[in-house]
Amino acid sequence: MKFSIVIPAHNEEHRLPPVLKAYAEHFSKSLGDGVEIIVVVNGSTDRTADLAREIAKQHPQIRVVEETGRIGKGGAVILGVKAAQGEWIGFVDADGATSAEEFGRLFHRTQGSDGVIASRWKRGAQVNVPQRGLRLLSSRLFNGLIRLMLGLRYEDTQCGAKIFTAKAWRTILPDIGTTRFAFDVDVLFHLKRAGFRILEEPTVWRDVDGSKVQVLNSSVEMFLAVVRMRLLYSPFRFMVGWYDRLLARPVDFLLSDALFRHAMLLVFASLAIAVFNIGFQMVMGRALDRGEFALMTTFLAMYVILARPLSTVSTGINRACGLLEQEGRVADIRRLLLKWVAILGVASLPPLLASIFFVHPIAEFFHLDRAAPVWVTGLTLPALFLAPVFSGAVRGLQRFGWISVANIAATVGRFVFGGALVLMVYPACGWALAGHAVGLYLMVLVLLVALAPIWRAPRDVSSVRGGVPSLRLYLLQSFLIQLAAGLLMTGDVVFVKHFLPDQNEFAYAATLGRIVVFLAISVASAMFPKVVSEGTFSREHLRLYLRSQLYTSAFVAISLFVCLVVPGLLLRVLFHVEHPSAELVSLTRWMGAAMAFSTLLNVNINLLLAQRRFVALASVLFAALGYAVSAYLFHQSPMQVVWAALLANMVAFGLTTLDIVFSGTRTERVLNEK
Repeated sequence: MKFSIVIPAHNEEHRLPPVLKAYAEHFSKSLGDGVEIIVVVNGSTDRTADLAREIAKQHPQIRVVEETGRIGKGGAVILGVKAAQGEWIGFVDADGATSAEEFGRLFHRTQGSDGVIASRWKRGAQVNVPQRGLRLLSSRLFNGLIRLMLGLRYEDTQCGAKIFTAKAWRTILPDIGTTRFAFDVDVLFHLKRAGFRILEEPTVWRDVDGSKVQVLNSSVEMFLAVVRMRLLYSPFRFMVGWYDRLLARPVDFLLSDALFRHAMLLVFASLAIAVFNIGFQMVMGRALDRGEFALMTTFLAMYVILARPLSTVSTGINRACGLLEQEGRVADIRRLLLKWVAILGVASLPPLLASIFFVHPIAEFFHLDRAAPVWVTGLTLPALFLAPVFSGAVRGLQRFGWISVANIAATVGRFVFGGALVLMVYPACGWALAGHAVGLYLMVLVLLVALAPIWRAPRDVSSVRGGVPSLRLYLLQSFLIQLAAGLLMTGDVVFVKHFLPDQNEFAYAATLGRIVVFLAISVASAMFPKVVSEGTFSREHLRLYLRSQLYTSAFVAISLFVCLVVPGLLLRVLFHVEHPSAELVSLTRWMGAAMAFSTLLNVNINLLLAQRRFVALASVLFAALGYAVSAYLFHQSPMQVVWAALLANMVAFGLTTLDIVFSGTRTERVLNEK
């Protein structure tokens, strides 16, 4: 037997049959009896195996191997290689991205080597349908990682078309330890260590829809697999044993559970966002004087207060787009987006015009001697108003990777452009806000790219039998709750700036206190779509809520510990405050405590909003109102405002928690009675 071709297949009843027929017909003509095609069907729940057997009846060179368990692409290839009888053994994906003619050409390029791999990136390659942006980015980042850590100098390790000698396969099979997304890298790494000569050949390739790989969801697994390979062949190989004993099971559980995968993805994005947010605050804290920094912090807090109620639009569109996609109504998704782009676009015009025609009264309110910050804020508003529409749609379509990329683009853009403008043009609040505006528009651009398939879809893809869902009542109720939540979380800087305009140092304490929020808030975002209902509260909802509070509390505890123990160090490192006053250190600690309860409250608000339990959320409105009244009556010092914020958040958190716990108790009682 000259050549064995292994085709791994998992739930490929639609894509495999034409590919299998094409391969059988092409290679029977070119190699006759010298070829065998081994289809390894693993863990399929559709008719993949049955269809492959039907085709095999017409082509004797086809063999079908079925494995009922889910063993991954790598496991299926290994099973096929062990069953192969050829002098050369190759494997190719079942999607048809590599045509039979191209795989045959690749086989003829093996002469004088121990194997050849197809490359989409080597000069001369032809990629007929380019990969989508996120897959393209992750592919290049992963290639850079394996070059750095494993020394593999290939342009493309992940193209699913590779051919090696049977001798090479027999040599490396005992050492292969990765059967999922990093399988190809594992194979090439061991071939390199064994001294085999592998060529890289430019290929003709076509991106095919229906990939089983969730790009960013698999990133953690691929990264850990590469790190593990590197450690196994280094002086630190003992760490692999520790990992296998202590972390392997928790990591496997994390990667197999949708809630934890999405939370981890958002947490990693939040880490990157936090780094650039801290970098932005450090640059601004050192480049701007205290008055300009306090002014910038006040305007950014106003953006947050506006963004919180606007996020209700994102939540409503998230739910609607998810339902419409399930029904295949892509055209209605586009209609829904265009409707809300028009609504929020018009809504952004009054404040935009106010920032132009009433610039001086607004400037006087904030004790400004110039109009530039107000103008920049006005120009930022269209992006601020439209971003929730697009982000809601992307979340509803389950494109979590794009959400992460968009948010990271916003923070990176703010850091780069804001820092450049302040350092190179002039150290003023207006230039810092201009950098923030650039970041917001970058985020909108990324989200528009993510929604490209929606914009390109034919107008008659779906019917409009159900019309565009109405979100008005839900959004009105949510708007009030989110406005109150925004006030509870960020109202302190606005109150202090208005009532105590000379207390510029408070901006440092307010900024450090919000470190508590950065990572923990991701958990609530991941929980929301998992607990959506029309008011019912199941046992599974209760478990998800408790786990969400547990993980949120863990993040909060770590961040709060830093704020409480080393506030002076943070002030020196981040803002170059060499000798912080005792009052500033105390304010930082109390702000951290207030933000801790605000973050825990955010989990409760997300749960109750997801289940449309607005009666239970009334306590949030009353707490916010009480906070505003307290700040109005008692504002002789910033500490009074902070204590009012802490008390209001504690009350709202306590009351909403009691409602959730009582609902859980009622659920348990009903289930026990049944």
